[in-house]
Amino acid sequence: MSKTIMQEAWKSRETFASVLLTLYLDRFGVEALDWDPATITLEVEEEFDVELPQLSLDKLLVAIQILTSDRFFKNLPDFISFCNVLGGDTYRPDMWDPADAEEVAWGITEALLISPPDDSDPEPFTDEIRAYIGAVLDSEGIINAPDILRIALRAARVSPNIADFSDDPTMFNAVYDLEAGKTEDINQSIRLKTDLLVKQLTALDLQNGNTKYVVELLQNSASS
Repeated sequence: MSKTIMQEAWKSRETFASVLLTLYLDRFGVEALDWDPATITLEVEEEFDVELPQLSLDKLLVAIQILTSDRFFKNLPDFISFCNVLGGDTYRPDMWDPADAEEVAWGITEALLISPPDDSDPEPFTDEIRAYIGAVLDSEGIINAPDILRIALRAARVSPNIADFSDDPTMFNAVYDLEAGKTEDINQSIRLKTDLLVKQLTALDLQNGNTKYVVELLQNSASS
């Protein structure tokens, strides 16, 4: 990867957190996981001759937290804010910004790539986080959860919108089709982002490793 391409990777809003983490670890090693944000910014800017955008720094910091801690899986406020950052928002701890279903779906997808759960822990997420996911699905009128969000805990299987038309088969089917479309839209979005992530990883010319295993993992996941 040329220097210009690497610079663009750091500057682009479209670069995924896991790609930035891969670049970061390849260039600085695991000892850099303990650096503070100011040091990270200084070292990245000097090494790649680039002014590091806040969003890229936030994505990298979130990726490091996912890799080195269980905050994404065990702490609801962190889960929400991390999903927002992975979805393309800067970190704003002073503002309440609930993550929507698509942001949560992508956040979980990328977090599981960065830090796959241990086989001994079949459900890494707390019930509180799973209930939040269920509440988000309910609020958006999504009856059948997108594939990655089937871990959701939900109070009811039928949304209020559907229940309102239980005596009108035509309207019931129309509303059901509309809400089913939301599920497919999210599944499709995850597939497209996964394809783009594969392309970004494939383009990396690493100094100390390669991305073949991660790319194969993503491709197998996307085709399953």
